[in-house]
Amino acid sequence: MSWINETQNALRFIENNLLNNFTIEDVATHIHSSSSNFQRAFSIVTGYTIAEYIRLRRLSLAGKELSEGETKVIDVAFRYNYDTPESFTKAFAKFHGATPSEIKKGEKPLKTFVPLTIDVNIKGGYVMARKLIPNVEKLYETKTENYMFPCCMRSAMYALGEDKELDFMFFAGACGDFFVQTWSKDEWGYCVEYSGNHGNATLDPVQLAFDACGYEYEYIPKAEMEKDMAKCIQKIVESINKGVPVLTYGIVGPPTCSIIYGYDENGDTLIGWAQFAENEYFELKAKDGLKESEALIFIGNKKPSVGIAEGIRKSIENIPNFANLPETNIQFGKAAFYAWADSLLNNDDDFADEEKLAQPLDTYGSCTVQFGTNRHYMSDYLSKARALCPDIAPTIDKLEQSYKYASTAFDAVTDFQGGFFFDNDRNVLLDKEYRVKLSLLIKELGDRYHDFCHCIGGKEENKA
Repeated sequence: MSWINETQNALRFIENNLLNNFTIEDVATHIHSSSSNFQRAFSIVTGYTIAEYIRLRRLSLAGKELSEGETKVIDVAFRYNYDTPESFTKAFAKFHGATPSEIKKGEKPLKTFVPLTIDVNIKGGYVMARKLIPNVEKLYETKTENYMFPCCMRSAMYALGEDKELDFMFFAGACGDFFVQTWSKDEWGYCVEYSGNHGNATLDPVQLAFDACGYEYEYIPKAEMEKDMAKCIQKIVESINKGVPVLTYGIVGPPTCSIIYGYDENGDTLIGWAQFAENEYFELKAKDGLKESEALIFIGNKKPSVGIAEGIRKSIENIPNFANLPETNIQFGKAAFYAWADSLLNNDDDFADEEKLAQPLDTYGSCTVQFGTNRHYMSDYLSKARALCPDIAPTIDKLEQSYKYASTAFDAVTDFQGGFFFDNDRNVLLDKEYRVKLSLLIKELGDRYHDFCHCIGGKEENKA
């Protein structure tokens, strides 16, 4: 039972040092264990990775501290070992479901994560099955692959032995991510890529992707999952046993796409890759893990494929349609750019002091990353379309020429704000005159995006 004692000692060490800067190796050294063995034992005993447990305890204490005093958010962020107020605010909001300022004002309730204690109960007699699908590639290995659904599709197709041309770029084009800008109507909400808006989109990005690669699929939303969670877990186990990964939204961290490629303990634990998991993999108790899931996607039978070339051709044909998506709780296309621009001027109080900048900066960063990702891949994607579909070369010529203007407009935005994330000085946003100029540059970018999407035809319905 030494691993139980080691975990208990580790929990005490962590609790006594939450305000200090320490590493996992420091904890392992304290209990006289190797780091790898300790991390494995800790996860088995507690159900949490070490980093996850430390993060949850720190965020719980940070929330309590903000709710009880006049401490500034920036001071609490640094006290609990966050590098920037922005990273703290983002983690804090994900944990508490409220911003630090909302907690300080008492506008929303705190979420509490109490210290773990260990109660050992021994059960036995059964041999638990573990199953992992080989050759399921990690997500986010290439840091420009910022859209997780295309990453998961690429990983799944590789595991199924499909053409390596069914890669991130293919799926990001097929599902529309490369051609759609988004803006969340939630105040300072994180603007996820188009494929993150699954389940309620006019042009369903999930269906577009599966049609392009030639596979049937089953999409199970959260409401259906909650009717019979055990059945969903069993269905995951059956799929893994067949060697077919399962996609899910939101099982770890924000509701982005992750891929389940294995299970342990006869399915009581799910194993997979996720962008926001410790070491980019997760081992979660299935029941608890699926409570955080927004949807499951089961890959079905293979059907006649349209082929790589036709999949890309279809994505090019869809560009004007992507620009004219009707808004839901999300604004798309030119309207998204204009909402982004207008948010700089709608409420001066949001830019009253440095402490309030964390949320706007997080939102703006998500917008900049979207267009920056698309710009990074667009030239290669259009060149590939030209090579595989030579009959639409005139269309590609128009798109390439028009995108040059959009790219120049994006450079004007990032140059003016000193990089993607206001790298030189984020406090420039406190100056309203500066924000007015930046707003105009973002609207110019929206206009050039609109021109790009409509240079090959289509109705111009998406007006700001």
